[in-house]
Amino acid sequence: MLFRVSLVVAVLNAGLVMASLQPRLVVVLCYDQLRADRLTMVEPWLGERGFRRLLREGAVATHCLFDYATTVTAAGHATIATGCNPSRHGIIGNDFVIAGRAYYATDDTALGCPSPRMLLVPTLGDYLQRTFPQSKVWSFSHKDRGAIFLGGHRPSGAYWLEPGIGLGSSAYYGPSPAWVDRFNRQHPPAQYAGARWDAHLPASAPADTVRWEGRFPAGGNTFPHVIPRDTTSDSFWHAFALTPYAVEWLFRAAEDCIRAEALGSDEVPDLLCISVSTTDYVGHLFGHDSREYAELLVACDRVLADFLDSLDRWVGPGRYLLVLTSDHGAGSIPELERHRHHDAGRIRGDTLAAWVARWAEQYGQDSAPVLKYFFPPWLWLDSTAITARGLSHDTAAAQLARWLRQHSGIAYAYSRWDIINALDTGIVGLIRRSFYSERCGNVVVYPKPHWIFGSTPAQHGTPYEYDRWVPLIFFGAGIASQQVTTPCSPVDIVPTVLSLLGISPPVGDGRTLPLHRTKQER
Repeated sequence: MLFRVSLVVAVLNAGLVMASLQPRLVVVLCYDQLRADRLTMVEPWLGERGFRRLLREGAVATHCLFDYATTVTAAGHATIATGCNPSRHGIIGNDFVIAGRAYYATDDTALGCPSPRMLLVPTLGDYLQRTFPQSKVWSFSHKDRGAIFLGGHRPSGAYWLEPGIGLGSSAYYGPSPAWVDRFNRQHPPAQYAGARWDAHLPASAPADTVRWEGRFPAGGNTFPHVIPRDTTSDSFWHAFALTPYAVEWLFRAAEDCIRAEALGSDEVPDLLCISVSTTDYVGHLFGHDSREYAELLVACDRVLADFLDSLDRWVGPGRYLLVLTSDHGAGSIPELERHRHHDAGRIRGDTLAAWVARWAEQYGQDSAPVLKYFFPPWLWLDSTAITARGLSHDTAAAQLARWLRQHSGIAYAYSRWDIINALDTGIVGLIRRSFYSERCGNVVVYPKPHWIFGSTPAQHGTPYEYDRWVPLIFFGAGIASQQVTTPCSPVDIVPTVLSLLGISPPVGDGRTLPLHRTKQER
């Protein structure tokens, strides 16, 4: 009898949880390469219904930093999606090496197409569907790794910008629904062939010309920027992805998904993930201090305002939760930092390879190169070449790390055993949380502040605060306007959202943030 009473109480409690569940739709919105202070930079030109509305009405974290060192896209999206750092979820970078073979983070050797199989832990969408099997999970991005990792292991669908197609996916996710095919017919990127991206901000905005900026495809580094007309060329697809038109296109796809899949239309919570890659493309090419980046953010503000209006109309105010964040920040163009009288510079990949080769020369002139792979910040050494020089792997890594630390622009260089045996504090602690043994190399190396690897105008991927500092805003679903002043990280998103959904957070690296709710929602 006692068992039957307990069972009835449990069923009733489950029903109450279901009935009171808020929200009906969770939206995770990630702007790739958005350092937290960039919204402040464009604040004078924002409207009232977009970013400013979130900042005014939401729970705004004032000090949100990723808690690991290698701040790149794949790692950031995996961290946002899982509530775990790379040391746990395994996505240590955009590219890495397993058992001597190089992989891109979304490689799936079994299927031969992009998939989330490299991700070692569940995601927000996975947890949601375990509790509510009828939940729908959809993910959209300009990059495959953005859509794939936010979407999780078994989403309803994950889509990204596929050159020559438009909204594309992979065989891992099965056939596309009819609405996707219809979207590609009605909204092909090809319609933007020859379109101009004009400047609209006043003269008080950042300067339009900085001589160290990159050049728009088939164009220059000043407005207006014109998308090439040849839709079969790589230049067209690259140019399209650099403009606000690509942001509008992506949100239009997400809105079509909401309508076609009836997201947020019942009491079973759904998840929609949107990752805007255009901010990253523009940040790399022109720098986040540029006029292009400022113009883009103001355009993103207008798109966001319309999207929030659509959510209010289709789901209902207070019935959806939107989380805004980024996968990493960024530093400025090194030449611009040097112009500002900072110690700054860049280290080309061939320069680093030459340093490694000169180190190896002291152990003989064996023909085999010692460096096999360099996917910043990790170097993988060739086993055969190391053995031929009479060195053990551990000795070679330790000596090479000491050698690299002597060179201009290098701040930190450690062997893998230095990282494994170090205390989990400071910079080394950040590196440890980026470390997954089976996927990391022999030596890890980071440049000094304001130094970068490679020839791209601007870059990220370091343990410095400017690369780790991102916005974090929780908006809607009865969350009161407030500032979250305690230090936090994007790993806190998953446990916090699950708690708001009435789901016990899993074991991970994040914690539930104590967000105040309105009296009505309490």
